[in-house]
Amino acid sequence: MTAGYLCAVLLAVMFMLYLDGQIGVMMLAFLLLMPVISLLATLRVRKRISLTLTAPDTASKQKAFDAVLRLSKRTRLPVPFLRMQFTADAHFAPLIPGANPLPAKPVRGSSSYRREMRLWRFSREAQLVPETLPLCLSAGTETEAEYRIRIEPRFCGRGILSAEEVILSDFLGMFRFRLKNGCRTGVTVMPEIPEIKAGSALFRAVSDTVSTADEESEATPNFSASAQPGYEHRDYIPGDSLKRINWKLSTKRHHLMVRQDEPVALARLSVVLDFRRPQNGLSPAEQLAAEEQLTETALGFVMLCAKYGFPCELSYPDAAGSWSTLPIDNAGQLETEAVTMLEGGFRDRETLSAAGPLPPDTERDAGILLLYFTVCPDAETAEALETLRTACNLITPQRFAADAVCGKRTALWLVTPDRRLITVEGEG
Repeated sequence: MTAGYLCAVLLAVMFMLYLDGQIGVMMLAFLLLMPVISLLATLRVRKRISLTLTAPDTASKQKAFDAVLRLSKRTRLPVPFLRMQFTADAHFAPLIPGANPLPAKPVRGSSSYRREMRLWRFSREAQLVPETLPLCLSAGTETEAEYRIRIEPRFCGRGILSAEEVILSDFLGMFRFRLKNGCRTGVTVMPEIPEIKAGSALFRAVSDTVSTADEESEATPNFSASAQPGYEHRDYIPGDSLKRINWKLSTKRHHLMVRQDEPVALARLSVVLDFRRPQNGLSPAEQLAAEEQLTETALGFVMLCAKYGFPCELSYPDAAGSWSTLPIDNAGQLETEAVTMLEGGFRDRETLSAAGPLPPDTERDAGILLLYFTVCPDAETAEALETLRTACNLITPQRFAADAVCGKRTALWLVTPDRRLITVEGEG
C-alpha cells in the first residue's frame, strides 16, 4: 500500500506541474491529508478496543466446538484492520489441514546460521502452517463484534487456544501498531476411558498379589468400612483361588462369586501417573498420542479395579506441581477427578523436578502393589522404584520399549495403541 501511495503522490505532482496546477494541488492536498486522517482515527481507536477469547472449559474428543473471538470497543469510530495469528496447539486438529509444517528452527553455531535463520523467519511470516490461522478482523460502528472459529479436539489433555501477535493497522495500511492485549484460553479435552477386560494379564497379577496377601492374613472376617460385620463378594475372575468361592451364593446367582474378605477390600493398591515429559525428539502430535495412550489406559485400569472391589489410591502431580493422592472407589469419582488431573497434565521434566519421580507417601509406606505409569522409563525412574519396599510394575507406551530400564524387582508392561497391556520381563 505504501508503494502505491507514493506513486499516487508522484502522479499528482506531475499532474500539477505539467497539466493543471489548481486541480493538481487539490489532488496532492487530498493525498497528503488522507493518511493523516487515517492515522488520527487509528490512534483514537487504539486504546479503546479489547479482544477476548472464550471456549468451553471441557470438550470431548472428535466433537467440535466454537471458539469465540469477541472484539469490543468504547467508541463509535470504525476499527480499521486488526490482524492476528490464531493458534490451536497439537491437542486439536489442524486449523489449516492442507498446510505444510514449518521447518525445524536452525541450530545456533553452524557456519550459515544467520542466513538459515533469516530464511526460517521469512517462512514463518509467509508460509501457512497447520496449527495457525491468520485472521484479519474489522468492526463498523457497532461496539461489539463476534467471530467464531470451529475447533475439533484430537488428544486428551489441557489444550491451549490463543490469539497472539495482534497488530492494528490504519485504513490505508501505512501505519501499524502492535497491541499488547493478545488473549488465550485453555480447554480440557476429556479422555475416553477404555473398558479393560478383567482377564488382562496385569489385572490377574494384581488379583493374585492381593489374594496371596489375604491368604497370609487372619481368616476370620473383620468389620467392613461401613462398620457392618460380614463379607463382600465380586464376580469370579480366572486365576482366583477356588478356596474363596462362595458356592451357596454362586448357586443362587447362577454364576461364580468370590468372597472378598475385609483385608482384600482394604488392601493398598497404589497407581501413580507420572506427568514428566522427556525430550525425545518426537513431534507434538506423536508425543501427545503416547501420553494419551498412557493416561487413558491408567484410568481404565483404575476403573476396572474399582468395579471389581479393589479400591486404589491414584497419585499424580497437580497443576501446582505437587503430588496429589486420593482414593478411588467408583467410576463416577474417577470421571470427575480426570478433569482436575488433566488441568496440569504432562509437563517438562524441569518443571516437575521439585516433586520428584515418586509421591512421598509411596516412598515411606510398604504397600502391597505399585503400578507406575510413565512416558519416562529411564534409569532415574528405575532407580527410584528399586528403593521401594513394595512390588512394582512399570507401565509405559509400547513405542518406548527400547528405552525402558527396569530393576530386578520391577516388572515391565507395555501399553499398545489399542490400549491393551502386554507383559515384558524386566531385566536388571
